Amino acid sequence: MLLPTDRKKSRNLLIFLLALVSYGIIVSVFPFDYHDSDSSCYSRISQELAYEPLSAWCAPQWWGHGGNQGLFRDHPPGLFWLPALLVRAGVKDSRAALCANFIYILLCLYFLFKLAGVLGDSALRWAAVFGFVLTPIFMQYLIRANHEQPLNLAVVAGLYGLSRSSRSFRYKALFVAALIFAVFIKGFSAVILSILAFLFWLILSRNRKTVSLIVIAHLILLATVALFEWWYRGVTQSSFLSVYVAFQGGRTVQAAFLPLHKIYNFLWYAARVLWFSAPWVHFLFYGLYKYGKEKLSLIKDTFIQFLLLGSLSIMAFISLSDRKADRYIFPAYLLFSLAGVYVLSKMKPKFLLFFQRQEKRLPWILALGLVVFSFLSIFIDNHFYKFIRFWPN
Repeated sequence: MLLPTDRKKSRNLLIFLLALVSYGIIVSVFPFDYHDSDSSCYSRISQELAYEPLSAWCAPQWWGHGGNQGLFRDHPPGLFWLPALLVRAGVKDSRAALCANFIYILLCLYFLFKLAGVLGDSALRWAAVFGFVLTPIFMQYLIRANHEQPLNLAVVAGLYGLSRSSRSFRYKALFVAALIFAVFIKGFSAVILSILAFLFWLILSRNRKTVSLIVIAHLILLATVALFEWWYRGVTQSSFLSVYVAFQGGRTVQAAFLPLHKIYNFLWYAARVLWFSAPWVHFLFYGLYKYGKEKLSLIKDTFIQFLLLGSLSIMAFISLSDRKADRYIFPAYLLFSLAGVYVLSKMKPKFLLFFQRQEKRLPWILALGLVVFSFLSIFIDNHFYKFIRFWPN
């Protein structure tokens, strides 16, 4: 006999499975073409990889996309594996990457819900989820096939695992798995989770067990990368790491000694945050300005310190590169959004009343909203791709 909590979990799982099926039908039935070259490229590579033997999945190729031939070594191959599995499971080839992206979105929102539980009750959890869903960055990247959503998933799942690591081994394993997942999705960008883990220890959990977990996780990561390199060399008779490090690291090192350029990059990303994390980032800064030192003393809240410093650290790290794109600081948008929702709940507790009163309906509202937003995103991407642009590169 199922307990009430088990019935609730089963119901919610069914609701979001229905949302996933609905999403798959929408993107399969309605005409849609990728308008960003990355999504088009990664979708094509995933389709081709699906028909290769599993033993060769470490070494996808360009298969002629964009006129390129040979091995694809711009990023690790983890992004291609779930879409390729979906193709093998019978999902329409050209839509498998979109369905994988939606799965990553659902999992990311789930772990965001769990992470927000560290701060407050169920109402705050739902507010955090709906807050991020209603940001411009979420809307704009709902129909994509690139790295941003799975990287967000890795960051949020990793932080949640770290925050609960003292409770059970499974949470420690979750942090390790998230770190490895981040590396196989976007390589060097996994440093974002490493930075956040260090800040988490520094600000929120100054104990030996936490820092030991972080160190052990990175040692396991290095061993896993070494095993992958061994697998890759066995399949291709060549190195993945040497080419990848030269390609991705070279550009950053090349521009590393231009401090004014880095400051410009940081300001450029700050302008993106003001739009893509709206309106919550504005509540964050308003709350810190008005109640930072007096009354609520928000500036002394260690979780706000962590979210704010973590977001700024992501911006600073990505600003070191000579390349800029809205999506490169994708996890920072989520952290700013979470911080803004949290600050608003402190300033105006009545803000959470809606989520308290409608809690039973919220899974349905969220699932329906994601499906409707997906349908609208097809129209928006087809007619108003990158619908608001300012301060170009």
